[in-house]
Amino acid sequence: MFSLGKRNTLGIVLLFTFFTLILSSCAPRHDDSASENEAKDNDVDNNTMLPPISPIEGEFEQVYGWIKKDTICYSSIYEGAYEIYAYNIYTGKHIPLYKSEEELSNVLLNENQLLIYTALSEEEGEIHIIDYKGNEILSRKLQSYETDFSWNSHNENELLITTLTKEWESKVFTLDIQENVLSDFPVSTPFPQWLTKEKVMYLDWDQSNPSLYAPLKIFNLETEEENEIDLANIYFIDQKNEFLLTISSKGEEEEAVYTFYDANIKKQGSISVPRLSKFANWLVPNYTIYKNSFLTFTPERNGNAETYQEGFELIEVDMETGLSKKLFADKDLEDQPIQISSDGKYCLYGYYFENMLNMETGDITPLFTSNIAQ
Repeated sequence: MFSLGKRNTLGIVLLFTFFTLILSSCAPRHDDSASENEAKDNDVDNNTMLPPISPIEGEFEQVYGWIKKDTICYSSIYEGAYEIYAYNIYTGKHIPLYKSEEELSNVLLNENQLLIYTALSEEEGEIHIIDYKGNEILSRKLQSYETDFSWNSHNENELLITTLTKEWESKVFTLDIQENVLSDFPVSTPFPQWLTKEKVMYLDWDQSNPSLYAPLKIFNLETEEENEIDLANIYFIDQKNEFLLTISSKGEEEEAVYTFYDANIKKQGSISVPRLSKFANWLVPNYTIYKNSFLTFTPERNGNAETYQEGFELIEVDMETGLSKKLFADKDLEDQPIQISSDGKYCLYGYYFENMLNMETGDITPLFTSNIAQ
């Protein structure tokens, strides 16, 4: 890839459009609800969440997700240091996990481990992986300006890592956490995701000819074979709970088509909903997944994301059948990040996951008494 400084104006626009499409097609940080951790903590009989809490020290910064059905992971800032805690929403117990003098750029959870990424400079970052007792499993540096991670849900010792330079040149690696070995990924397309234990999927965007859609491809790490899947007009993919999600367009229609497949790419349920356009693509509303249910926000009508003001509905879709229903129709909900607990009782909700949404009543409760640290 050429340096941006050497490109003409048209080249810059094309490059920007291409990476806008790629970044909007990866899933990230919408869902990733934690699986049930079967650690031998005593289950709490009292299922009433405690009132809003205060960090042990400092100001609340952000919640990162569910460690298990009754425990969240959050960070606070105290005297310039960033501290990460596990917090039981029923007992009020805090457990300190990690402390960093560097700003936390990314925190990612799986069932038994926590990945913490800090940017040391504009060209270098550092990964720390710990368990939920605070014990460090791995630490290593990366040469990167921006970094994206995808944890293998079938093997927690494997990570896909995409690194980007300031000029948006990308490299993809696999990281063997147990052996602390970083290897080049055979395909250069950024932001791949795990489909199965040995298969990786990605939308193969054409950098030289930006488009609204890209072919879905699957790479088998064992056989080193790449296959293109015959699915048309796809612009977003994700995988969770053995389901593959694609979002696509149908002909000239303005609605978004959400389609769910099993790991063998056999079609399950499908639903069409209104969508909002953006500069170079379409808005993908926030969502979360619980068992075979897909929960997402949908606009009342098609329109432009910059000018749309009619609000959103929260719907639940059965991924096996495509049947849907509205949730909390009497509540005024906004399209904000949402992540459901593994027992389906509560959702973390808000741009910093600073609220708790009760899935039985629809009531929203602030998690913290202090303001968000700026």
